[in-house]
Amino acid sequence: MPFKHYSAYVLPFRFLKFLAIVVICILAFVSYVYLKNRPSYTLYNNFTDAEHADSLSEINNSHDGKKYVYFRQLQGAGFNNQAQEILLFHHLALMTSRVYVYQPFVWRPRGEKSLVPLSAFLRGPTNGAISSALFEEVCPEREIKHVNLRTTFDKQWEHALSALNGDDRCIMVDDWIFNWEYLASTGIHPIWPSFQKYLGNHFKWSKHVIDIVDRTQAKLGLRPKLSAPDAEPYIALHIRRGDFKGHCEYLARDRVGFTTWATLPLLQDSVLAPALDTGNITSVMEHCYPTLYRILDAVTVQAKRNPNVRRLHVLHDGAWDHPLVYLQYYKLVEALTNVGWAERNGWNGSMIKVTQTADVPIGWGEADWAVCVDVELGRRAQAFIGNGYSSLTTQVVALRLGDGGNASDITFV
Repeated sequence: MPFKHYSAYVLPFRFLKFLAIVVICILAFVSYVYLKNRPSYTLYNNFTDAEHADSLSEINNSHDGKKYVYFRQLQGAGFNNQAQEILLFHHLALMTSRVYVYQPFVWRPRGEKSLVPLSAFLRGPTNGAISSALFEEVCPEREIKHVNLRTTFDKQWEHALSALNGDDRCIMVDDWIFNWEYLASTGIHPIWPSFQKYLGNHFKWSKHVIDIVDRTQAKLGLRPKLSAPDAEPYIALHIRRGDFKGHCEYLARDRVGFTTWATLPLLQDSVLAPALDTGNITSVMEHCYPTLYRILDAVTVQAKRNPNVRRLHVLHDGAWDHPLVYLQYYKLVEALTNVGWAERNGWNGSMIKVTQTADVPIGWGEADWAVCVDVELGRRAQAFIGNGYSSLTTQVVALRLGDGGNASDITFV
């Protein structure tokens, strides 16, 4: 009987001890992930202070004839959704000889201190511009003209140019002009010729982004186009998975086509056959959430066009809450590095090495820059394969074309 009492005591104690260890391990892992991904708010504060000082300098050194424009900006969408809008706003301000009043990014995944300084990511739109924090210093409310600029898609760009070319010193645009429907329409096509030049002349990442990109290319041996002879040229592939399937189903029901620059006529030959048919739900899903077989077909197109490039870098959205993305990535790797599979598909040798977003050497506090690094790695690749429904893909495509790249080096799944 005493032995039974002892056993009844020991077993729960061992279980509780094991449970305590499991809980401690989980808490330690969560703390590690949080602290590693938590940005340096001290660094962000330094960026904000620098923006304030630069804006004051811009204001104090400006002449009386300067005109300003403050746009209603998208709040809290994905990084590239916000970035593409900011770049268009900055371009529109320059086209109308106005000083751009820039606003912070709104970092959607993080409720804690969600406003982050724009200059930490993009330097171009902050050069010669002023921070929204100082807008009222140069434009008191009584001097601000409030306008609404939305009109029909085919006239939107010209209407905005005309309205902002007026003599009013301070303009605040109260409506959201670069909305989702407009960005998916042919109405943006008239913007492209001047926007392509804008990207070549004004687009600039922050130093932190470029430092991580350079570090990544050195570690992974990825050579930018026409440079770094000690590394290998590579093809970049962007696969958008994660929570995108539900979004694609919504787009398919509404018969929505590609977004922004993926709709340009010069890129329609870059779409993997069969061509997108927005009137067909199956076709929309095929392009928006392609099967792995279709993705492999798209890689094959660029692998054949670039027979001497046998390195692939995969940009993806795999995360702890989207673990299946990694499984799909490894399935792609298994096929792409298989010599027999490559021969059957007409390749000149299989991929020698495949790397991915998870291999990027992101340090403590640098997680916010990871998406910028993905974009720049896609920009620097010998060829690029992406998803015409994704703002990350279209951002990469715009930058490649802004650099003078060829449409033939781009394939949309």
